[in-house]
Parts: sequence; C-alpha cells; structure tokens
Amino acid sequence: MPFEPSRQSNWLPPSAPVTPPKFRLEVEREQEHELQLACTAMLWKILLPDVAWTAIDHAHSLNMTIGRHGRPIGLVEAQKRKARGCRAGLPDYLFWHESRGFAIELKTITGVLSDGQKTFLNQMIAAGVEVSVCWTIDLVAERVKAWGLCRGFRVTA
Repeated sequence: MPFEPSRQSNWLPPSAPVTPPKFRLEVEREQEHELQLACTAMLWKILLPDVAWTAIDHAHSLNMTIGRHGRPIGLVEAQKRKARGCRAGLPDYLFWHESRGFAIELKTITGVLSDGQKTFLNQMIAAGVEVSVCWTIDLVAERVKAWGLCRGFRVTA
C-alpha cells in the first residue's frame, strides 16, 4: 500500500491538511530547520533515557544557495554519497526502543513528501517501523508519547 496522506492512517493528525498547497518557498527549508532545532531540544528533555535516537542532518543540497555551512554539496559529492549507500528520503528522526523502530518526518505546514520520501517511508513501514509525518512540535510530542518513548510531562502555558 503506497504511503499517501489519509485520515485513516495513524501517522496523519486530524488537523493536518490532507493535500498541502503546492506553492513552496525556499524560506520553507529554513523554517523546517528551525522546527527541527526546537523539536530536538524538546526530545532531549522528554525521551526516556533508554531510547536510542538520532536526528538526520539534511543540511545539504544541490541548490546553490543552501547547503552545509552555506555551500552546496555539488553533483560529485552527491554521486559519492549515493555510491556509499546514502539514500534519498531518510526521515528526520529515527528512534529505537525495546526492539522496535520508529521514525518521524518533519514538514512545515505547507511541506509535502517527495517521491523519495514516500518510497523510503513505505519501505520502513513494510519492515515494521512505525512512521509519522509531523508538522508541528506539538505533533512530535504527541507521537513520541503515543509510542511510549517519553517520560510523563505536562504542557504548560
């Protein structure tokens, strides 16, 4: 079954748009970076100590204006990474706990999954990994709590 947005899927929150707008800005990458920084800071505080996890650094691109340390990785480096087994579509967060795997892909509210992300996430689901796409820090907190990966916490105003 292909990985497509559906209200029936456990990874799509009820308030999320089923089909986000197609119009996208380069600013969106910066917004996603800021969202990931905020989520990472939160995860350090709420995850159980025995949860193994990592955030994936996607700070690279063939776009000449965006890349690691402000530089594009370039076509040659992209080919080298592909030869080393680096694949497109890897989610932003990976978690392991009690012999189970979990993954979160972050998107801004207007973000859409690329074909590479859909393919990779489908393969993860087929392998038994629980996958969620989250558009806000609150959704990330809700998902890791639902998966049983975090300490008890209260949201305060």
